[in-house]
Amino acid sequence: METPTPEVVPTTEPIQPIPEVQPEVKPTPVEIPTTSPVTLPIEIPTPEVLPIAPILVIDNPIPVPVPVPSNPEVHNCKLASSLTLAEFTKQLFAATKDLLYPSESDFPIEVLSKGLNTKMPPIKGIEVRSLERVFPSFLWQVDPDDQQTGNAERATIADRWKALYNLIKQNSIATAWHYPVKQNRYTHEQVVTMLHPQGLVGLRIKLVET
Repeated sequence: METPTPEVVPTTEPIQPIPEVQPEVKPTPVEIPTTSPVTLPIEIPTPEVLPIAPILVIDNPIPVPVPVPSNPEVHNCKLASSLTLAEFTKQLFAATKDLLYPSESDFPIEVLSKGLNTKMPPIKGIEVRSLERVFPSFLWQVDPDDQQTGNAERATIADRWKALYNLIKQNSIATAWHYPVKQNRYTHEQVVTMLHPQGLVGLRIKLVET
């Protein structure tokens, strides 16, 4: 009796799926634009402001005032005064009040506080005089006859002339101009310009000289 041959059943192993190979993707760098830092505050240039020149109107019946530049001589005045310009001017008004300047016809003294200049005006026949010639010493010398007669009024006038001279001498640098004028009542003028550390002030004296 034949021995049965065992049936061989073929066996198969399960097939493993092949994994898909994905291509390697490298990240692309992204360039971010950079800007230079801004420093605050930002300086803005200031526009240059030019001075406005004075406008002169021609053929205008109304005078147009033109500003006069400051006189550099005022700042160069080396004289020291205990009075301000306003105080000095006020005392000049008081010192010359009712005071008549002697000539062939006596006139009051006028105090000038505006429109003065240290430059000599271009007038024919003008003469520069010192303060001592404008206010000579005989003005404040008391006549001996007045002292004997007790003429107090004449003595007071002499004291006023001396006080006026000292006031000008101690608080200013004075220069006088003497020149002829064409006027009916007087023939000459004297203008005394007084240079004070803070400005100019003057005196106008009318004279009759023949």
